[in-house]
Amino acid sequence: GSSSGVLRMIFLAAIGFFIMPFTLHKIGPEQYGIWAVAMTFIGYYSFLDLGLSGAVFTHMAYCFGREDQEEARNIYGAGLRIFGVVGLILMAATVVLASGVSFLNYTHGRLLAEVLLIVGISTAISFGMRVPFGTLNAGQHFDITAWVLILTGLLRGAGTVLVLNAGYGVISLAWLAVVTAIPANVLVLWTVHHKYPYLKIFSWPRWNRQTSKKLFNFGGPVLIGQIADRIRFQTDTLTVSFFIGLTAVAHYSIGSTLVLYYMDGIATIIGVLTPVLTMQKSVSDHAGFERSYFSGTRVALASSAFVAFGMIAWSRDFVSLWMGPAFTDIYPVIVILSIAVFLETSQATSVNALYASLHQKAYAALNISEAISNLVLSLLLARPYGMIGVAIGTLIPSIVFRGILQPIVVQRVLHIKIRDTALLYLRTGLRCTAFLALPWLITHFLLRPTYFHLIVVGILSAIAYAVPVWWLEFNAVGAQKIAASIRSARRLLVH
Repeated sequence: GSSSGVLRMIFLAAIGFFIMPFTLHKIGPEQYGIWAVAMTFIGYYSFLDLGLSGAVFTHMAYCFGREDQEEARNIYGAGLRIFGVVGLILMAATVVLASGVSFLNYTHGRLLAEVLLIVGISTAISFGMRVPFGTLNAGQHFDITAWVLILTGLLRGAGTVLVLNAGYGVISLAWLAVVTAIPANVLVLWTVHHKYPYLKIFSWPRWNRQTSKKLFNFGGPVLIGQIADRIRFQTDTLTVSFFIGLTAVAHYSIGSTLVLYYMDGIATIIGVLTPVLTMQKSVSDHAGFERSYFSGTRVALASSAFVAFGMIAWSRDFVSLWMGPAFTDIYPVIVILSIAVFLETSQATSVNALYASLHQKAYAALNISEAISNLVLSLLLARPYGMIGVAIGTLIPSIVFRGILQPIVVQRVLHIKIRDTALLYLRTGLRCTAFLALPWLITHFLLRPTYFHLIVVGILSAIAYAVPVWWLEFNAVGAQKIAASIRSARRLLVH
């Protein structure tokens, strides 16, 4: 699951590597800025997810661990019904939003309204697909969902080249997003039917009030966490557009996209432990839960450290080659955001553990507090310091809430001592820092501003870091612990 997820991230990143500059140069900074703003608005649609995606995923994992098919049917049916209603609400909201944007009649307002209408209605229709996708991931079928998303990325990338070379603009990108989502949805629905024949799309059990209440009780705090994530990572684009301009949005979105690839990549690696932790909780395997927690934390810290190093050491030359020298003004933003994301991704396992143990309320409180601080600071710092001020507005709350307060929350609700976690971070952190010495030397002596040198330095650095990390940090015992956690969860799922 982890390897297929990483492959998905690499493949989609490679597509984005070619498509993003191609799109920007074909449609221009202003239309690209419109596309970025439209996608930011559509991103806020996830608020009406109501946290139910996480609820479905977690409770389906519990059902698979306990082999409770009846409850799985109840959860699956309730999820599809609820998301169907949410989809209808989103359609109405899309019409209102597009009408409002068009009514404002500012420059490019009608074009933005058309993009919002096309992509927004498509998003509303496909909202129910969160249930089958979550079901497959709860059953640890990460490989299937990864290949489905790779197929979607391939179709969208090829389609983008065709339509933009034919002379079409941002509206064509909106329709392309609609069309390329259809094959993935069909494949996922068929796979769920094949893997879990007792889960029917058109044959649901009667409305179960208790099941729905359970989903909403779990989903409320998750929704707060999702809102917080949107505030932390999506409002920056809007802040830049309001205080600096659409051209600056194109620059800032390049930097934030690279950093989000970093965050999503680590989340993909660590995400495979979420159903493992959930299943261990479902059968009260406390020793296995703690073992998975510490093993996952070490993996998160080691992988986050290397990616953060790469973002800081290589991104300036990469952006210059990729987008052109004019975009290197975003390098300080990349560095600042990379540090903020490192503080988050290195603790990704603790977030998964909080959700798996149904302590999502504690994380929601922490997350929304950070998000509000982030928003306020970014707004205050945007005008005097520009894009760098917006990025600093993200970093400062991350230091306080991720670096200081999150370990305290984990100790209180999971009863995992701060001392044990701190010692783990100290030992693993010092080793990883030492292991990065050789990649730094490779970068210092071999890096040149060409794609060839970037690729060679990246490969050599990855090898120079991965070998000592594997043998000296995880060694045979660490590797066996990670593998044992995954095997035990699979046995629970199969038997």
